[in-house]
Amino acid sequence: MNCSFKAFAKNERGGAALLFAAGIFVLFGFGAMAVDVGSFFYEKRRQQTANDLAALAAAADLPRATAAAQATAGSNGYPANTVLTVQTGIYNADATIPVNNRFTPSTGTTANAVKVEMRSVTQMLLGRVLAASPSSTAQASTTLASYSSGDVPIGSSAIAVQDAQAAFAVGSRLAQLDGGLLNSLLGSLLGSSVSLSVMDYNGLAQARIDLFTFSKYLAVRANLSAVTYDDVLKANVKLGDVLYAAQQAARDNSTSSVTANNALSQLATATANSTQRVDLTKLISFGPAGQTALSLPGPITASLTALDFVSAVAQISNGTRQIDTGLSINIPGLAAVSLKLAIGERPVGTSLVSVGRAGATVHTAQTRLLLTINLVGGVQGSLVSLPLYLELAAATAKLTSVQCNAGDVTTSRVTLGVTPAVVDAWIGQVSLADFNNFSTSPNPPAAVVLNLGLLKVTLRAHATMTNLAETPVSFTYPEILRGDKHTTSTQDFIASLLSRLFGDLEIRLDPLGLDLGGVGNLVGGVVAAAATPIDQLLTGVLGTLGIGLGQADSWVTGVRCGGSLLVR
Repeated sequence: MNCSFKAFAKNERGGAALLFAAGIFVLFGFGAMAVDVGSFFYEKRRQQTANDLAALAAAADLPRATAAAQATAGSNGYPANTVLTVQTGIYNADATIPVNNRFTPSTGTTANAVKVEMRSVTQMLLGRVLAASPSSTAQASTTLASYSSGDVPIGSSAIAVQDAQAAFAVGSRLAQLDGGLLNSLLGSLLGSSVSLSVMDYNGLAQARIDLFTFSKYLAVRANLSAVTYDDVLKANVKLGDVLYAAQQAARDNSTSSVTANNALSQLATATANSTQRVDLTKLISFGPAGQTALSLPGPITASLTALDFVSAVAQISNGTRQIDTGLSINIPGLAAVSLKLAIGERPVGTSLVSVGRAGATVHTAQTRLLLTINLVGGVQGSLVSLPLYLELAAATAKLTSVQCNAGDVTTSRVTLGVTPAVVDAWIGQVSLADFNNFSTSPNPPAAVVLNLGLLKVTLRAHATMTNLAETPVSFTYPEILRGDKHTTSTQDFIASLLSRLFGDLEIRLDPLGLDLGGVGNLVGGVVAAAATPIDQLLTGVLGTLGIGLGQADSWVTGVRCGGSLLVR
């Protein structure tokens, strides 16, 4: 007996079979896990895809978001009850906000996004054999307690936002059309003689240029091998080609007139041989629409009046962006006026017109203006020479919201956040170097306004307008169709800028400081008496330049609804 046991123990035949029999269950378990885990990930991806599509459909039709989500889920093989929740809300794409905090539930009219959650159950395949044992069931997670043995819940979530876009711009309107002054300013910027009438300028102010149509004509005119609209903007094109393409685009618009076409033709002909180049990215940003093929029509209306277009192109193409000219005036109390104008760059990467989603911005160019005004009423036949310096920082407009109804675009409303430029005004001696240095703001010393040899009278004054708060400006669909401009003004000043400036005069007499004969008081009286004529002069010059002190004009020319974009 004892020998038989020992012999059995030493007998190794069949050991491999025993080990295989024991290991086969382990191998089967790993194989089942590999197959089932792969199946789980497949089902997870499949459901997430369906969830993404459901969210996109819901965002494109927010008033019927739930029905749209369920219908889309159904078309992808999921019954309606797998769509657990459909929640509308507001999505803020601000990069400074954590991703998980950008969606805020809301059922109001400002809702622009939707969050969709889906839940379904998938069955284990090979693992069901292992999951069927009582011990396995007892160890199952409590989250699976409501599911039958071997069933696993799959969940997913997606957030989509309405891909609503708008075309908008910021600047200032021309308050009045002075043909002589406009010809002088425009000619200086274009580097060519300009002779247009007030009627011509009125025609340009009425005619509109669609910027997508303009890009098509420019690509042909300049022989550009452009594939997309952005390709056209990146080309360094000649000024004459830009104006010829603008003339063709204006001619295609229903707002055009023979007068406007002739005026554009004159400008294009005058600059045909110009060597000036135009960086169109400073004028237009097509945003998401920029990748549209040039063979296709523009997906949204983005336009400018022909006058705004010509003015902006003239400023961008002028290398020095500076005008130095005398002004022909006939205002009592003012003997002569010279104008120096410098136009700075817009902030890097920005433009005058933009097509984009909420968060897109546009900026005006920084502008400096120096008027040297000779005032009548000096001492001993001498004129009081008053240097008036104005600096306008960039005004900004940001697209804050686009409220859309995919089924009825006429109910659309676009809201911009507009911040007018900060305005600094000085009476002082601004050097040419300081005037042309846009990296710093001048802080000029007192200017000599009257020089009688041994006696000099100097003046210095400073006033400012600021508006740090962003003002919301809304545009209805009819206003968008018309391209109406809304004006936003600074809110922190009581009196006019000139009143504040002239009320802060510092009068000094050099070198002795003795006011023999009351010269200082006389000069102060001459300057004070000139406040009204100077105000009249500024109104005319700034109105013709399209510069608003403490003001910014903004407008919207197009809105696009119906699309949606997956954001999470």
